[in-house]
Amino acid sequence: MIHEIEPHQFHNEWNPRKPSAEDIVFSFDGNNAILKPDRTFFHFRELTHLHDFRYLFSIDDTAFFLTEIPQGNAISLNINFARDYEPTELGFACVTGWHLYQWYKTTRYCGACGTRMIPVGNERAMRCPDCGNLVYPRINPAVIVGILNEHNEILVTQYAIRHGEYRHDALVAGYCEIGESVENCVKREVKEETGLTVTNLRYFNSQPWPFSGSLLFGFFCDASEGNIHLDKNELKSAVWKKRDDPFDVPGSASLTACMIEFFRDGKVSYGR
Repeated sequence: MIHEIEPHQFHNEWNPRKPSAEDIVFSFDGNNAILKPDRTFFHFRELTHLHDFRYLFSIDDTAFFLTEIPQGNAISLNINFARDYEPTELGFACVTGWHLYQWYKTTRYCGACGTRMIPVGNERAMRCPDCGNLVYPRINPAVIVGILNEHNEILVTQYAIRHGEYRHDALVAGYCEIGESVENCVKREVKEETGLTVTNLRYFNSQPWPFSGSLLFGFFCDASEGNIHLDKNELKSAVWKKRDDPFDVPGSASLTACMIEFFRDGKVSYGR
């Protein structure tokens, strides 16, 4: 998965410092990242004429910063390029930087009183100097659900058109609602999107997914009753697939891809 960058160490603790020559600098324009024409990232030594470098985090001894880079001698790529970027740790760093960029962009003004927000010096947060409102980076909890039936098939979905450009196989997924556990979210999302009732929930793994600002929780579960009735606003299709059926899942960056591969390898079955 995209966040699995070992043996590299991701340091997201708040320990800002000034940029040095080999540190990497990100710049974004909406949903696009700004890169050099050879699809590599800018280093601070190439941008010393700029200013306002905002510390983001570090990987090993390399720090990553955010600034605005003029697009004169650069290219602009949709952030989805980071899903399969090599080396993986830089793809992960880029989309995580984009997650923070989006948060900074939407946290310029206080949601309580409208005053311009300012950075907090001792942690990664923004504070309103007028009313004291304190805002941390937004992380949305969500679930990915591998539903199995008694024939040891898995329910594979495709998103409705409103879900953007992703047209590949997926699993049932959704965001947690207020006051809801991730386990109850699994049951509700499955029922709402497919009409199925599920039992025997088994936690699989979690994943930070900066593309949607989410923290994903993966579960396998068993379909106990009900016929499939799709919510057409969410899903275009939902079909049962056997382990040796063809699947259309690009790469291995996502928790969805990891769960489907786990199923295809026979490591999970209905009832256990």
